[in-house]
Formats: sequence, C-alpha cells, structure tokens
Amino acid sequence: MIKKLRRIFILLLAADLCVAGYLIFRYAENSVPNHLFAFVGEAEEVALPFGFRTGVSEETLEITNKESGFSILSQKTGEYHVPVNFMGIVPVKSVDIRVIEKMKVAPSGEPIGIYVETNGLLVLDTAEIEGRDGLTYEPGGNIIKSGDYILKWEGVSVPTIAQLNAAIQKTGAEKASVTIRRNGEKMQVAIRPVLATDRTYKIGAWVREDTQGIGTLTYITEEGGFGTLGHGITDSDTGNLLNLQGGELYRTKILGITQGKNGEPGELQGYINMVAANQIGEIRKNTAMGVFGQMREEDIRDYTAEFLPVGIKQKIKRGSAWIYANLEGTAKKYQIRIEDIDTNSADNKSMIIRVTDKKLLKLTGGIVQGMSGSPIIQDGKIIGAVTHVLVDDPSRGYAVFIEDMLMQ
Repeated sequence: MIKKLRRIFILLLAADLCVAGYLIFRYAENSVPNHLFAFVGEAEEVALPFGFRTGVSEETLEITNKESGFSILSQKTGEYHVPVNFMGIVPVKSVDIRVIEKMKVAPSGEPIGIYVETNGLLVLDTAEIEGRDGLTYEPGGNIIKSGDYILKWEGVSVPTIAQLNAAIQKTGAEKASVTIRRNGEKMQVAIRPVLATDRTYKIGAWVREDTQGIGTLTYITEEGGFGTLGHGITDSDTGNLLNLQGGELYRTKILGITQGKNGEPGELQGYINMVAANQIGEIRKNTAMGVFGQMREEDIRDYTAEFLPVGIKQKIKRGSAWIYANLEGTAKKYQIRIEDIDTNSADNKSMIIRVTDKKLLKLTGGIVQGMSGSPIIQDGKIIGAVTHVLVDDPSRGYAVFIEDMLMQ
C-alpha cells in the first residue's frame, strides 16, 4: 500500500513539474521579447520577468544583467542572439537583437491617392456559365482558383481584362495554355473556353486588375523614401496581399468625412486626379507592414514637417500619445491613448489605441478608413502608425510599430 501511494505521489509530482515547466515557457513566450532593435552607442534596457536571466557579453555586444532584466550596448551595427534562461539553469528562448544606426524620419499625416498595378490578373473566383447548347459548364473549375494570378494566354502577356478577353475570343473553343502564378510559383494549366448564350467565349472566372484608394502618408526618410498605410494592400474579396508590378502616389483632396459608428466604419471621401502633374511618388513594395517607395524630390517639402527620432518598441509606454492627420486642410496633432502594447506582435496590430481628442471624435467619430498610415508620436518620437479601426468601437483601433515599417 505504501509503495502504491509513493508511486502515485511521484507521478503527481512529475505531473506538477511538467505543468510548471509548461507555464514557465508560456510565460516566457509572452513576456520575453522575441526580437528587439537597439541603436549604435546607446544603452538599451530590456525588461525581464522575475527569475529570468540572460547570457554573457559577446565581443561587440556588452550585456549587463540587472534585477529587472538586462542592458545592452554596442558600438557597431550587427545582429545578435541573446539566450534567456530561468533561474540561471533552464534555457527558455533566444532574443534576436539587431543593432542599427540612429535614424530620423519626418512624420507626414497628409492624405495621398494610391494607384497600384497588379502583376497579373487576380482571380477572385470561378463560376458556372450556361453554354449555347443549353448545358452548364465551369471551364475554370478545379484548374484555377481564388488567389491565382493569370499572367499569359498562349504565351502572350495579358495584363488587362480587355486583353485577356480578346485572347479568349481568338482561341475560341480550342484548349489554351495559360500561365498562372500560385503562391509565388509559376505554372502552366490548360483551359478550354465555352461558347456562352451571348455568343462570346468564356472561361468562367472573375478577375481583377489595377486598384486605387486613399490613405495617409506615414513618413519620409532623409533620402526621400516613404512609408504609408501601415498595412498591405489586399484584395477586398479574397483578402490576399496584392502582388504588385508597380504603382504611383498622387496628390488627393479630402472632400468629406463619413463618421464612424458602432458596427459601421466611417471613411474619408476624396478625389484622385491621376494625371502626371499630380504624381508625387513611385510605389515599389507592398508588404503586410505597409506600402513603400520613393517620393519625387520636388514634392518632399510639401509632405514633411520636422524630422523626428525613431522610437523603438521597448521605449513605448501605455498612456498619452498623438496622431498626425490632415482632415481640415492641414496636418494637425490629435490626442490618443495607447491602451495595450504587444512587443511580440508578428503583424500590424502591435498596439491598441483609443482616440481621446474631443475635436477628432466630433469630426470623424474616431478612426475611419483613409486614416490608415497616420503617424503616432510619443515623447517627441515617431513610434508607429494607425492601421485598423475596431468595427464595434470606432474610437479604438490598432497600430503598427514604426520599426516594423522601416525595416521592410
């Protein structure tokens, strides 16, 4: 009986240790940062939960353990992996640290028109069509799918819907070789168009070409590079990040504001006159953290204020901050409150913010579509950009860390 109880006790103790170990690792996963940026020649304090420590210094990275974490200091740029352990014994995770040169960027807050060219025709969906013979067909079914890009028809590029349709009519009812891109990889498929009731040939696919919209310019670097939106341009139907061939930024004018309400996001209403004289920049990259490119040198001054230091995420505090936005003819500061910070965020929802500025609440109801990219300032540093509104509460929304935009 005693041996049996001893075994049960040992099993329970082992189970408790496993649970404790699991909880420690989960706690570390949430509390210890995955990656950090630091500036050359500037000591950076990194907070750690009680009981967690880090490793020894490297040759070019000085690490000092402290009661509440550790500090790092490097006189050279570089990337480092700093191990973190529990009670000096159990290895938990490694913090990736990237040391970069100090930088300043100019927050903007100005509205801009965005026009992007997709690299191919984006397939939204396939559909059944009624043929001239009275039967129902789905020629694109199980061959192409939502998220694919149609690049070529019979070896010839088809960058527009009109060109694709012309190529389909030329092919008629013959099977055609189609070049598509799926998940970044090119492949060949075969599709046979069907003669529809309107006497035209169809492949039963909904496709989309170029797109445009309004956003807010976040920053301009000293070299004239820009970042905007704080999130990528995605297709409204599929949610997929658009694969861009190129694009331009244009001057735009806000004509009106639809206020946000619970369950009904508001929006900035503007006009984009896409003529050469209104183009102010070239779009070169579309990522989950924003849209990036190069401003025209002659337009930089109109879209920048003073250059501010960049504030990295471990320096951001819950509490008062400001956003820049041009909603009344000139960019102004509006007060917000940072309610939550996720230092381990892997997306563009790193912070939760709340609009507290009474004037802005009266003007827009909070955050509205078109304000994406509005720069966030705290303690005289640019720390992030507005990315999304919370649909059930337009006074609140998400923001991305500025470092995640700058390092794209």
